[in-house]
Amino acid sequence: MPELTPEEREEIIRRRGCRSDKDGEVHRISNLEIHHKDRNPKNNDPHNLRVLTKEEHDDLHRRAGY
Repeated sequence: MPELTPEEREEIIRRRGCRSDKDGEVHRISNLEIHHKDRNPKNNDPHNLRVLTKEEHDDLHRRAGY
């Protein structure tokens, strides 16, 4: 699969109610990102994707060392 387009990213976030998978709160789409659990940006299986705020996503990558 190719990497997500901006339109696909936005659709995934909207389908999940604009909620972070970590804190469960509703956020603006512009503050949400898609995290690939397996670190493969081409693996867009829904089970591999998490919706996180930019801060949560940055923190996850920082703690994981990537």
